[in-house]
Amino acid sequence: MKAKEIRALARENLKQIPKKIYMPMGLLLVVANIIPNVFDQATDSKSGVGANIIFFLLVIAAALLTANGYIFFDRWRNKIQKGGEEPNAWCGLTGQHLARLAVYGVIEALIIVSVTLAIVAVIVGLVISPVPVAVSIILLILLVVLLVWIELRLTYVVYVIDDDVRTGQKRSVWAEIGAGWKLTKGRVWKLLCLNLSFLGWYILTVFTLGILGIWLMPYYNLAIAETYEKSKEDKY
Repeated sequence: MKAKEIRALARENLKQIPKKIYMPMGLLLVVANIIPNVFDQATDSKSGVGANIIFFLLVIAAALLTANGYIFFDRWRNKIQKGGEEPNAWCGLTGQHLARLAVYGVIEALIIVSVTLAIVAVIVGLVISPVPVAVSIILLILLVVLLVWIELRLTYVVYVIDDDVRTGQKRSVWAEIGAGWKLTKGRVWKLLCLNLSFLGWYILTVFTLGILGIWLMPYYNLAIAETYEKSKEDKY
């Protein structure tokens, strides 16, 4: 399926969710992702350990609320297409979810931080080392591509975790990461194109000071959830 077909399905699903339900969740996701950035801009390196701890906690809260948003809209997609009860607004923050998401978050952070540090090292080396500029730039591009590729390969892990919680399946977080990783095999380019197709909307969201995000976040989450379902059925 092409990106426009996935987006069309997501829009149809969104129309079937009452605005009084999806708009508050969209607002929560927008605020959760804005607050850490605002706090970071309002503080500096002299703010002390306390400010760093607060920022760290805000980032964790934003990550958990974002994961909850993915799960919430995936369950709504499932309700619309297969029937069942309406999901609770905090369905992705149960004890079982939090335990697995915490472990996954640490693993993901270690991977992303490692690649990011490598990128920083290349940038610093570009400035102070005698290595040819062309070599450093090529290495930098490769590392950025690697970072994007890893993020895309991890797209479905949160959904796999939720599926395991719902079905009562007992397996390690590593196994869940592996299952999500396997589902994205051969689909990275499609996921990249889908994400890029939302770029214009994200730019407009910036110009509206985040207001458009109240609609965009649910729309985007439903689109990604749709690709997950289609990937499980091998139709994406």
